[in-house]
Amino acid sequence: MTVERCKHSIFDHLVTISNIMADLSQAEAEKIIAGVAIPPRPAIVNAVLEERGKDEPDLRRISQLISTDVGLAAAVLKTVNSPFFGLRRQVTSIEHGVSMLGMKNIGTLVMSLALRNAVPTQGLDRFWDEAARTALVAAYLAQVLDCATKEDAHLFGLFHNAGIPLLMRRFPNYKEVLRMANSEMNRSFTDVEDAELGTNHALVGALLAKGWQLPEHIRAAIAQHHDLDVFTSHLPSESLNLIALALLAQYIESETYRVSPSIEWQKRGANVLDYLMLDEQQLDEVIKDARNMLDESGL
Repeated sequence: MTVERCKHSIFDHLVTISNIMADLSQAEAEKIIAGVAIPPRPAIVNAVLEERGKDEPDLRRISQLISTDVGLAAAVLKTVNSPFFGLRRQVTSIEHGVSMLGMKNIGTLVMSLALRNAVPTQGLDRFWDEAARTALVAAYLAQVLDCATKEDAHLFGLFHNAGIPLLMRRFPNYKEVLRMANSEMNRSFTDVEDAELGTNHALVGALLAKGWQLPEHIRAAIAQHHDLDVFTSHLPSESLNLIALALLAQYIESETYRVSPSIEWQKRGANVLDYLMLDEQQLDEVIKDARNMLDESGL
């Protein structure tokens, strides 16, 4: 099923991402940064993306960079050989994997794998596993629904909640705040965080994404992905599409691996389906196919 379903706002060219991120004022950004340690983009990511950005990138050089990090190299091979990438032959060398995936895919993959190591917080293995599955489903949905590139959807799926472990390291009571936000039906998740902490994981995640030099439409989507009225806002469709895909992906991941109901989907699911122009029958089909893909991925 490959149908172009995502809507495109008439305001796309009237509101720039720069203006959206400007809402994160200098004073507000400084307030957040003063209390939350936001890790810089790792050197290996910088090196790989710098090489990838050249007019004639050197695949061997990129392979050598990845090979210097044993954990990253192993993760790249595991990911490359997953059914999601659909490679016909088993990849046994980094250089072979890089050549098979291509420049765009390998850059996204390296950044994705580096994120988990850059934001270490004890006891959050489950969080990162859920993020990895959500990102994988979001990338799959981007292809099926023809809404966004799979690379953008995958990055957004990984980064949109990355502010959570940063706030967990900063605030001793953050687990209780998470419990409150996850059970709140009337206010947005980030409204609960703001009331309790004076900041929220979406803004922190947007700053992290800015420091890691993610594209502006991804950063803007991260900053506003919990806004209850986001699908009627002036946010450009590039960003809205990512938010809708991630919400659907998170719902599918939650329904597949947990028995607890998804509050976010209860609050916003109808809006997501309307935005993506999916009826219940089509939703069931998408969920079934996405679950099969997750089973094959081994995540």
